[in-house]
Amino acid sequence: MAKSNDKEKKRKPDDFKSVRNAIRNNPLEKVYIIYGEEAYLRDKVIDEIANKQFKGGDIDPMSWEVYRSNEVGAQKVVDATRTISLFGGTKVVIYHDIDKLPVADIAILADYAANPVRAHLILTATKLDSPARGASAKSKSAKGAPSKTAIWQQLVNSARTYYFAPLPDYDKTGQNDFIRFTASEKKLRINSQAVEVLRDLIGPNLALIERAVEKLYIAYGSDRVITPDMVEEQVIDTRQRSVFELTKAISERDIVKAMAALHILLVQDQEPVVINGMLALYARRLIAVKRAQKTGASDADIAKAAGISQYALVNEYKSAAEKYSLTELYQFHADIFDADRSLKSKPMPAELVFSRLLFNLIQK
Repeated sequence: MAKSNDKEKKRKPDDFKSVRNAIRNNPLEKVYIIYGEEAYLRDKVIDEIANKQFKGGDIDPMSWEVYRSNEVGAQKVVDATRTISLFGGTKVVIYHDIDKLPVADIAILADYAANPVRAHLILTATKLDSPARGASAKSKSAKGAPSKTAIWQQLVNSARTYYFAPLPDYDKTGQNDFIRFTASEKKLRINSQAVEVLRDLIGPNLALIERAVEKLYIAYGSDRVITPDMVEEQVIDTRQRSVFELTKAISERDIVKAMAALHILLVQDQEPVVINGMLALYARRLIAVKRAQKTGASDADIAKAAGISQYALVNEYKSAAEKYSLTELYQFHADIFDADRSLKSKPMPAELVFSRLLFNLIQK
């Protein structure tokens, strides 16, 4: 029986690569609990279990059953584990969202997990009803029956548990590592600058990172090293490209290009408030770059202060910072707040609000 190491109320997220290797290199456990707010990694672990169980082939529908807690109770799921597959294979039974079950159903699962049958039972949840520090499965409620916490603990103690949390937006290293790991799985070669550009474009959304890597692999294969230009060519969609063209035009102080990019964004029904928020972020980054430059900081420290990659600093922000004074940038930032009020009160069309904003900045 696999014992959980989930002893504390606060648990450090598991490393997906380590979990994957454990599944690939060891016999499958009888009961798994896969939980946490990062649904993408929960699904990836289930995929790994499927690959292990069916030896990389297609899933046998007679040996693979999926249930949801809002559709069936725990007893039906337990009964499913005890039925024999039509062709005699070991069954895999998945039960999603157990955190939404009443405590009586959790007790059914806990009793089963203590004495599982041949099948593999996979339980998923967004958040477990974690026990208090030091709680054990023997604790009692006021009436003498096992407490809700104790029942959850009994279930967790009888299963192999894996916990996955979303990568924070500030965890640039974690995002870079996941991009490299995903690329290595495809045998896709990607240089460090391209990793940073991909990270800046997508952020900590792991599912989107995987799709982007897949797109790069389809476009270029494993023979070429992926560069920042390749990432921008394949990953930036039409809307992102228009945003990029707008900030690029601002950095070049080109009012004609800026107005053209703005028009495309508005035609695409991009929310004016969202556009304004993007401009505010761009202004803050330019200010951070300009201020850090005045201290004589290195490129690495400037990029860190502005929350951007060194590639973006060298290829966009440095040249933009040279074209504006700090006074102009502070005024631009203040004008953006005025524009935000105008957009929300809607006294004038969005295109007119942005036209005035851009002219005030670029035409000085």
